[in-house]
Amino acid sequence: MAEGAQPQERMRRRANMERPVVVRPREVGYIELLRQNQTFRSYFFANALSNLGTWFTTIAMFVVITNLSGRPELGLGFVFVLRMFALALPQPFTGMLADRYSRKWLMVGSNIASALCAFALLTVHTTADLPLFFLLITSLMVLHAVYIPAESAAMPKITREDELLTANAMNSATWSIALSFGSAIGGFIVSLYGVEIAFIIDGITFLLAALMIARLEVPQEKTERKGSIIVEGTAQIIDGFRRILQTPPVRRILTVKALWASFGGGLVYILVLLGNEIGVVDIAAGIGVLFAARGIGTGIGPIIGRAVSKDRSRWPLLMGLMVSTCGVCYVLIGLLSWTPWIAVLIIIGHAASGANWVFSTVLLQERTEDDWRGRVFGADFMLMTSMNGLSALVASLLLEYGGYSLRTVLLWFASGQVISGLLWLALMLPGERRFAASLGAATPAE
Repeated sequence: MAEGAQPQERMRRRANMERPVVVRPREVGYIELLRQNQTFRSYFFANALSNLGTWFTTIAMFVVITNLSGRPELGLGFVFVLRMFALALPQPFTGMLADRYSRKWLMVGSNIASALCAFALLTVHTTADLPLFFLLITSLMVLHAVYIPAESAAMPKITREDELLTANAMNSATWSIALSFGSAIGGFIVSLYGVEIAFIIDGITFLLAALMIARLEVPQEKTERKGSIIVEGTAQIIDGFRRILQTPPVRRILTVKALWASFGGGLVYILVLLGNEIGVVDIAAGIGVLFAARGIGTGIGPIIGRAVSKDRSRWPLLMGLMVSTCGVCYVLIGLLSWTPWIAVLIIIGHAASGANWVFSTVLLQERTEDDWRGRVFGADFMLMTSMNGLSALVASLLLEYGGYSLRTVLLWFASGQVISGLLWLALMLPGERRFAASLGAATPAE
């Protein structure tokens, strides 16, 4: 679709990019942002608490399904697929909610309901409880689907222009640090004391996060509510997709997380299985070590990316290269012996994917207006999580019914990710060059 004049004009007005040289204010530092922005500071600590408990529970979930199902590869694959599609399918609806209703109270309500689900997981003990287990983990992901677009859409309203990149890097680092510490500590705690302690910690952290967010003021430009949530909400969802399709600079960036997930979902699923192969205490501790490495990578990647590349016009080129870089690291893992030292390659690979995540998020926030930003991020996460789920499903079926080894499937998916990053560059960079040139900025390939 041709680059329409109207979307480009909106972005020129919004980003003040009519000048031949784009001059942006200095991005504030991390400590400076926490010190001067009280709203973001409170949100930051609330989000850190919630994420920490979530990763305790994630490790516990993997252990529960491994212990209660007779076929761990298929059981883990089913958990991955169920979680991803429970996160993906509601996204158009929850993105609409983030534009139509208070984003703050959507985040608060999501945290409170998630706490109840975490506590309810304490009742799962035997194989007969598996239907309840699947219902609860599905509910947790649906509630997370409510939280994500509300959070992403609110970020530009609780930060200034010179804080947005730093805030997104810190937000990603929060998730990553929680993943790292939550997985590492959670893996060993679950190994020593059982899964129940993880569910209790998760419920408490959700409640504390809800209390902290409830005290914040989150400005918002809501869409006008004219009719019922079903009729008018459906119309708003359709309108959101129409605006995405008619705005190529937004449409292009929406594809990059999904591109990573098309093979990354299978690779992260395989990462769980590798927890039993690297020679640590048991599967819980092994998963904890590898997921901690993943968390360290996704934490430092955005920090490094922010430091070395502040020129937005170069980001599309880097985003495609970072997808391929993650794939290269997993190719090397597939070729090496599986010891705890593969954690180094996991850190490097997910540092690339973490930077890619933040760059694409910031570009989407800057290229969309507040009144439809929730729907954009709903679409973004729907695409990403759908591909994540499909990727994990294919990997689990290949392992369970295809007769292929874990190493072979890992190498296939890793090679696919390398190729997909290069393919994205070939398809998307020409449009990004034209867009940058129309705004008077340097082109992505310069």
